[in-house]
Amino acid sequence: MLRRASSPLMIMVSMAGTALLAGGCGKAEDRGRQLYAERGCAVCHGAGGRGDGPSAGRLDIPPRDFANVRAYRHGSSQHDIAASIREGSGPRGAMPPFRDLTDEQAGDIAAWIVSLQRPPAGGPP
Repeated sequence: MLRRASSPLMIMVSMAGTALLAGGCGKAEDRGRQLYAERGCAVCHGAGGRGDGPSAGRLDIPPRDFANVRAYRHGSSQHDIAASIREGSGPRGAMPPFRDLTDEQAGDIAAWIVSLQRPPAGGPP
């Protein structure tokens, strides 16, 4: 005969497992891809980050194609990209600052963006 476990320890273990499955854990790129979609980044940058979103053609300054590492004005590292997300692209750019994102969220989005980068033809940038 099996006995049903309902001890406080079993309940806590079950709740912790549920939290992990719900997104409390995972790769930064995966969390970043989800945040990118939720926050509307694809409207300008496109679903795949190629700078071809539905609003891209209406902007005076075209959105960045994240695959092209030579096109980054403020650096193409995860740290540099996270800073650009939080601070915007400055007076010469069209991207607004996303200061409501936490540093971790901006870092996760930046991790996904870095995963889209392709090495430039002919060697390092």
